[in-house]
Amino acid sequence: MKPTLLIFPLMLLSLAAFADADAVKTVAANAIVTKTSPYSVAETMNKFESIVKAKGLDVFARIDHQQNAKAAGMEMNAAQVLIFGNPKAGTALMQQDMAAALDLPMRVAVYADKAGDVQIAYHAPDSLAVNYGLKDSAVLPQLTDALNKLTAAAIATAP
Repeated sequence: MKPTLLIFPLMLLSLAAFADADAVKTVAANAIVTKTSPYSVAETMNKFESIVKAKGLDVFARIDHQQNAKAAGMEMNAAQVLIFGNPKAGTALMQQDMAAALDLPMRVAVYADKAGDVQIAYHAPDSLAVNYGLKDSAVLPQLTDALNKLTAAAIATAP
């Protein structure tokens, strides 16, 4: 093998060895919280949206991916996304790092998985801390608590 051909693999190895630690964390920081719902996708999302509105949060959009797939002549399991939030909380995070706008407002997905079980899922707010350097944000623990409570309420069964 020519000596110049050996240089390329060594360069690749050195890039991995000296990569920015934050860049490595970013890849692993996209933790997704998933909970199983006893309701259909539509019922779960309807409950979740009602709860969000009752808490005074803004709903910016509701996307029905299954309907969009049908419009494109394709099929997929039921899946909906709700985009919602509190502009005051989101603005506080974006004031720390404007790139956080990529993940704000918050999104919750409700979908039927491959087994047909209905899941409600969202990115853990802690991933924002890692991805955007918001480690000292007082807002993120509040978001974590709120998303946990909102999603738990949406999948709760009546006593």
